Amino acid sequence: MESLRHAIETVPIPGAPPRLSRQGAAVGLALLDTSLRLNHVRRLTERLTVVEHGTARRTTEVDVSLRLLDEGQRQATAALGDLIGRDQGERDKARTHQLWVPLTRLPRRDASPVDVLDSRGRKLPRLTQHEASRLIASGLYRLLRGILAGDEHAQSAKHELNTFLFQVHEPRWLVQQALLTLLTERTHPAEEFVLESADGTVPGYGRQCREMALRVLDDYAHLLVEYAQLLTIAVREYLLVVALDDSVDEQRLTYETPLHVDAKARPWFKEQWRRLTSGHHGYFVGYETTIPATLKSYHLVARTAPEAEIARMYLSTDADRELVDSLAADLRSLAGRREAAALTGGGDHKILELQAQTTLRRLADLVRRRRWEAGQPGPGLSAQSIPACHRLAAAATTGDAVRTPANELDNSLLRHPQFTAPNLRAAAWELADRQFGHDLVLVNAVTDNEARAYWRPAGSRQHGEQVRVRAGLVLKDSTKSGPFSVMLYALGVGAVSFILGWLLVGSPWPYGRKATDALTQVGDGQSVITMLLLVPGFLYTRLSLPPRRTVVGYLGTLPRALGQLSIGVAAGLAATIATKSPGEVVQVSLTLAVGVPLLTALLLLRQRSWHESAVPLSRIGVPRWAGEGARERREPMAFNVRFDSSGGGGDDVAAPANLDPHDGRSGQGRVRDHPAAGDQGRLRGAPRTRPPGLPSRAHGARSRERDLLGDSVFVGERRRSGDRHADPESRGRRRRHRAS
Repeated sequence: MESLRHAIETVPIPGAPPRLSRQGAAVGLALLDTSLRLNHVRRLTERLTVVEHGTARRTTEVDVSLRLLDEGQRQATAALGDLIGRDQGERDKARTHQLWVPLTRLPRRDASPVDVLDSRGRKLPRLTQHEASRLIASGLYRLLRGILAGDEHAQSAKHELNTFLFQVHEPRWLVQQALLTLLTERTHPAEEFVLESADGTVPGYGRQCREMALRVLDDYAHLLVEYAQLLTIAVREYLLVVALDDSVDEQRLTYETPLHVDAKARPWFKEQWRRLTSGHHGYFVGYETTIPATLKSYHLVARTAPEAEIARMYLSTDADRELVDSLAADLRSLAGRREAAALTGGGDHKILELQAQTTLRRLADLVRRRRWEAGQPGPGLSAQSIPACHRLAAAATTGDAVRTPANELDNSLLRHPQFTAPNLRAAAWELADRQFGHDLVLVNAVTDNEARAYWRPAGSRQHGEQVRVRAGLVLKDSTKSGPFSVMLYALGVGAVSFILGWLLVGSPWPYGRKATDALTQVGDGQSVITMLLLVPGFLYTRLSLPPRRTVVGYLGTLPRALGQLSIGVAAGLAATIATKSPGEVVQVSLTLAVGVPLLTALLLLRQRSWHESAVPLSRIGVPRWAGEGARERREPMAFNVRFDSSGGGGDDVAAPANLDPHDGRSGQGRVRDHPAAGDQGRLRGAPRTRPPGLPSRAHGARSRERDLLGDSVFVGERRRSGDRHADPESRGRRRRHRAS
């Protein structure tokens, strides 16, 4: 809501109602609702191609079923075609069979065009960002007015809310214009600014209208919590809406969208060290995105260059985060009640027994699912890593009973020896510490340079509105031709230097007084220099080294650096001979020119390729409950590059929970749980003192006869009550406009 407040403070007050359509408001809310739920999407497939370092290409395939649209969504999307062509005269009858359907939400910072293709490769018509933003602005104002009109103070003439909704028009016009400007402008201010008042002035009518609009937003902020979340989504993202043929129920669409690259600046030394060690550990790629919780199926296909291969891939989501949070809270609550309760039977004992059974069954099912997920080829999930959860899950599923002193069987969980307050609190701590809210999909079947991960929600019940997906890839060089060729090259450079030294000294041992004198006075130094520079340089050009920009080139940083070092020591030997340095200096240069390439070859020969045991699962970003990560406290390794579809995982907007944009009463269910809105303390018993300059309530009786969700500012109405109270100049302009 801060962006809306800033827009209210800076946007000029309009002299007439902004042109917002009542029918467009319903369409805008339907589009926003459909984009949040995506109930018409049967399968979502994302193809991620990583070939060059720091860049990736994402292609999205959407399987759409128009039969899954509910009746309200279908009517609203069909009406969008009428709104678009209303001013275009007679429309083509073929266009009446089109449905405008949202496919996804894209960050507003990405201004690149998106082309949507059908299964035949044809481009589909797409709603412009400006058109979609105007529809959503109309819908958000309609929703805001409906929320405020549902409050109990909206019908009381003593409260400012009634004045804002039904009596004074300019504050409402200002809110409409602020929403319209906020959603249709291409850019948004980087920081808020304040327009200072001039000296010698006092607050006038315009200031009073702005303050009234801001006070209403502040006084009823508890009703607008979910509305604020919805507004934040609309401000930060725009909808990708395309026209589909209504006669074809099942369609497959394809489009490409840009990815946000995490460009955190690392120190130069650390970055170079990561490059040098990438040949051993691998190239780590992270990818994050957000999908609706109602999505039936999600596929992630990762692909890289033919010279590279995917050594390991995993996919994890936070689909069970809310379930785990509530489960941990229930376990802590049971622990407190377990300590306070006496096992004497009665109603309280029965209620506690039922709560314990429900909670431990949920815990047992969660542990069962995590053990099945960890049962994929990998370390698995051991009972030692979650001892408390394992004991309580066993108590809920084994069916063991306790024998009472009367030699009877007591099946109550409250009498089970493992149902203790310490175990309950330890289980709650383990759920949060081991990241049980994140599931895991390990990809083991990798075909060449492509890997596929498949995810779908567990069970039939979804928790929350949006699911955050996190995937990790480990790439390595599949050919190994680069290190092998550099090893042979280093041996060749060392052999050339050794043979030249042998020929110059006349002995394979280039040390001693005689060798020193021979190296001091080299007869044909130009030929030696030519050999030391020409032969290594020619051999270096024959190396099959990949480009530095590619992922394979990134993995081959160490062999490339060692090859260049071999050239450097050979050039150093040539420099000492060219400058006729003393024999001792030439001996040192000769030793380096032979020893460094030999050590390079040995290092590359002993270098082992990346394998699973080199880096455990916990180091590549999987949840801590998986494998040894539950007991290992080492920090996960940083990604070499991280891609995000929403422009940053830390700044994601949480979607509103249980929000139905069609229902204009979001938040009203909590009215009775909150005190009276605003500063009602000074309003009870007497009407609010009206600021000077605001109109009187002469037409209050007529205002109460209107529809609560209606307003006088939407076009398409023949008579607008707001026009009857406008100034004569405005009425004259409208008459001339209608006459023209």
